[in-house]
Amino acid sequence: MTGDFAAAALGVAALVLLLLALIVLYASTLPVATWRTLILVSLTCAAPGPLAWLLLAPALSVDLRSVMMPSLAALGAVCCFLVTLVSRSSGAPLWRSVSYSAVWGVVVYVPIAVRTFESFGAGAPLGLSPIDHGGALVMSVAVGASMLAVLVVERRSLIRGARKVVPVPVGVTALVLAVLAWLVWLVGAEFAFDDVVALILANGVVSAIFGALGWFIVQLINHGAIKLKSLAGGLISGLIAVTAGAPLFTPVSAAVAGFIAGAVACAFTVRKGSPLGNQLRFLVNTHLIGGSIGVVSLGVLATGSGFLFTGQTFIFEQQFLSVLASAAFAFVVSSLVWWLLGLLGRRSESAEPRILAKN
Repeated sequence: MTGDFAAAALGVAALVLLLLALIVLYASTLPVATWRTLILVSLTCAAPGPLAWLLLAPALSVDLRSVMMPSLAALGAVCCFLVTLVSRSSGAPLWRSVSYSAVWGVVVYVPIAVRTFESFGAGAPLGLSPIDHGGALVMSVAVGASMLAVLVVERRSLIRGARKVVPVPVGVTALVLAVLAWLVWLVGAEFAFDDVVALILANGVVSAIFGALGWFIVQLINHGAIKLKSLAGGLISGLIAVTAGAPLFTPVSAAVAGFIAGAVACAFTVRKGSPLGNQLRFLVNTHLIGGSIGVVSLGVLATGSGFLFTGQTFIFEQQFLSVLASAAFAFVVSSLVWWLLGLLGRRSESAEPRILAKN
């Protein structure tokens, strides 16, 4: 039991470090601001995640182990930060991004996270019981679908105004810390120190490397050049792909999943034109597509239970349908919430001139 708490504490520390690293790494997608302002706003947008989890999760599930609760609260912070990146990039008012984060944390994060980490029984929603070691369904699939929802509802370019410039040494440092923190989270998500820890680390490293390789190859073929951002995109793609199945892949299958995720994410992300446009596509495509590939690939490649080992399609069907259900739920809810918040903002703006005119 002591080892379980130590592993959980390691997971919390890793997620906190991951959040800080991603704040710096993704700062170039956001409007110009001082580092102090950018970090404070990012933490404000992240705060509803852990609050929603700690307040609501105990009432929704009796099967979650107490040792898991702090880690999943920290995971909520990471998810709520990520899900507001596109809205903040559009220059949306802070109140709207924070409100979106708060509602998303309650309506999307908590239900999906509970059903991901809780033991599934006969009462599982839609009869689905997916395999998801590190929370990829909510951290990547649901987050990516919700980012896409903001883009669809806005129906206009989100690229306007100057962006925060991240110095290369700062960006490289943030990338290294993000990769290390992600790997440590995958270990912490086991909530125990056991004989699969070495395999989790090996699969994480291999998938990240092959994610970068897949990204490099596609970008070289399509554009004839690669940049430092290509390395970041590939590494993150590979880590997203291995999140769901870190202890269930072999290094070979982790390499396959990472390579496919990196290649596909690059193909859908890198375009000629605005660099910021590529970054926004990266946020959506890498999380949504890379996470989906990682979750679904377990149905084929999971050691001892995937299609290649059993010849049965049940696990693949569970993984595939779970991705569809999570993405569809997150997209519909997020579209509605973002639209309603926009409507509320427009009504407030239209009412203000009338109040001023009366005065």
